[in-house]
Amino acid sequence: MEVKKIIFGVFVSMFSLFPMKGMAEATEVVALKNNLVYDAALTPNLEVEVKLAKRWSLEIGAGFNPFPLDDKKFPKWRHVSAWIAPRYWFCNVFHRDFISFNAAYAHYNVAGAAWPVSWMYKQVKDSRYQGDAVMAGISYGWHFAISPHFSVELEGGVDAGYSWYDQFECKHCGNKTARGGRWFVLPKLGVNLSVPLGGNEESMARRCDCELLDNRPVYEEIAPLDTTIVFEDIAPLEPSVPLFEVQAEAMHRLRSRLFRNEESYEAYDPNQALSADPRNVFMFFEVNATKMDRDYLANNMQMDSIMRILGEAIEDSTMRITKVRIVGFASFDGKRAYNDRLAASRAVSLKEYMQSIYPLRDDQFELCNGGESWAELRYRLSSVEFEGRDEVLTIIDTVRDADLREKLIKQLHGGKTYRYMRDELKEQLRNLGCITIYYCENLE
Repeated sequence: MEVKKIIFGVFVSMFSLFPMKGMAEATEVVALKNNLVYDAALTPNLEVEVKLAKRWSLEIGAGFNPFPLDDKKFPKWRHVSAWIAPRYWFCNVFHRDFISFNAAYAHYNVAGAAWPVSWMYKQVKDSRYQGDAVMAGISYGWHFAISPHFSVELEGGVDAGYSWYDQFECKHCGNKTARGGRWFVLPKLGVNLSVPLGGNEESMARRCDCELLDNRPVYEEIAPLDTTIVFEDIAPLEPSVPLFEVQAEAMHRLRSRLFRNEESYEAYDPNQALSADPRNVFMFFEVNATKMDRDYLANNMQMDSIMRILGEAIEDSTMRITKVRIVGFASFDGKRAYNDRLAASRAVSLKEYMQSIYPLRDDQFELCNGGESWAELRYRLSSVEFEGRDEVLTIIDTVRDADLREKLIKQLHGGKTYRYMRDELKEQLRNLGCITIYYCENLE
């Protein structure tokens, strides 16, 4: 009865960590796990790991070994155990390496040379020990994110603790002959199978998208505006265009592309290619990334120029910024639902970046989800020639379902057409989208 109460209490504690408003809210924050090393030792076990912060999680687990079921068979290694382990992750929770700080409790009933008690108590070969143990330790591990719904962890470390016990004169009967306790040190090993609940391609991309420069600010500090500094101007959707040095004239051109009077505002139309307007300014992202990499393509100089111009506008007493519109995009390959979420996350990422530099309010932003960049792709197709181009244009114009559209394009000319688009065009279309800043004259 005591063992059943312990098991019940542990599992109630574990599942109390789940969000109370449904499993949809548990996306990316909860994982169910099983340690194969414990299974090999005939100790069925279950762990629940909950994300607490970007780099902290909490694991709670329990294991129960009732074997052998026949009380006359030995060695006997019956026990119930429970543990709790805060973890610090060097990248993101549920990705890459971590340090675990472990604390555990066990109640045991062993006899007949059962390891590790036989290592601690030589007399267990001919007698029985029943008792309790508490322990704490540290371990290091690596989490391999294999798919959105499955991961494997390797973990190793050491635990130290204290055990108090009653010793009985024979392996399954007899009177109590002694009572005592002792300190011990044991290795901790784990090969954990992990199932993140609610995981998908987007959540896996986010947790695998490590910010490798976490020891310094992710975004470099913007220096005060100095018109004598050399900047580089980037043509929209032409990352291969050679960079050239520009002075005040180029900054003026970039400013005229970014800023528009609020009277010219038009709602975003996803069927219109923003790249057809040479005024529009774009940023670029790597595969599945939701964070802007300043070192990717021309992002670094482009963003520095944008932020310096924005800073100058904020300080300008003759004008007032009324709206910053950001249209997020994803490339045309992959499932539409995933790409829609990816595009939305990219727009939010750039908004947060701009707010990390300047005190812009949330209500000053308009975030638009451009989803898959089909309109941009169609516009780009008009300037290139390759086998199957006209057929692609027909599919884009006549097939409404984006997933079916992609499937049909992949079938053209044995896949040759799609491979060309993927290799030659996709990188230029994997962009965050258009950044447009609307203003009005400051009449105050």
